Amino acid sequence: MQTIHTFIKRMIFFGSLVVTFQSCVSHQSMISLNGADEIPNDLKSDQLVQYTQLHNFESYKIRPFDQLLVKVNAFDGSTEEFLNREFKTENTFTRDIDYNPASLYFNSYFVDESGFIHLPLLGDIEVTGLTAPQIKVKLDEAYLPYLKFASTSVRLSNSRVTIFGEVEAPGVYYLYNEKNTILDAISLAGDFTEFGNREKVKLIRLTDEGSETIYLNLHRSDFIYTEYYYLQPSDVIYVEPTKYKSRDVGARFTSIVISALSLAIVVVSTFAFNR
Repeated sequence: MQTIHTFIKRMIFFGSLVVTFQSCVSHQSMISLNGADEIPNDLKSDQLVQYTQLHNFESYKIRPFDQLLVKVNAFDGSTEEFLNREFKTENTFTRDIDYNPASLYFNSYFVDESGFIHLPLLGDIEVTGLTAPQIKVKLDEAYLPYLKFASTSVRLSNSRVTIFGEVEAPGVYYLYNEKNTILDAISLAGDFTEFGNREKVKLIRLTDEGSETIYLNLHRSDFIYTEYYYLQPSDVIYVEPTKYKSRDVGARFTSIVISALSLAIVVVSTFAFNR
């Protein structure tokens, strides 16, 4: 009987060791931007500040199937009323809306496959290849024959990214800034999980030629100097799991097996003792 109990204890101890070693994740692999930067030998401060020119940001150019929120304001009373209305949500052609994804969808103008949007009074206006500010200038000029002191507001309403994989809160996120970075998206998704592979973050981007897939190493800080540091609408980000996750799954399975074996041994030893 003592031999059986000793065997059970050894099995439990062995199972604990297996789980501990297989589920271990190195501290270094859990840190972003931890690449080796060159530090001068004569550094006399405990802080190192590095300045490097970022990649020039290029405003997004409208493509077919984008969605544009267009608001038009025109002078029809006093100058004070015109200026006050300019900074409100009131506009000539659309009602007040809540700025949530569903409302933006139903209140936006879709760019058709030929690159046009259809607007009141103006009809079809070509917008592909233009930025939102350039479209505003174009619409302001186009409305002059119809509206006195017309002023338009143009915003891209489908500015969203998809992020999934080893992040705390995967999903589709709408971005309401002109310049958004991949770090913004990862932060919105709650940062990496403990098994997120920072050395191989996949970015899928739609281009005029098709889809482009890029792998970014977020251990190194020099990725922020590339054109992929800034996001574009409809970008997809996938964070792959590290090899430690498969070990963790294996460790859980091993733990279950060992627990089952231990239970079986206890049952067998109990019956043997009763005899």
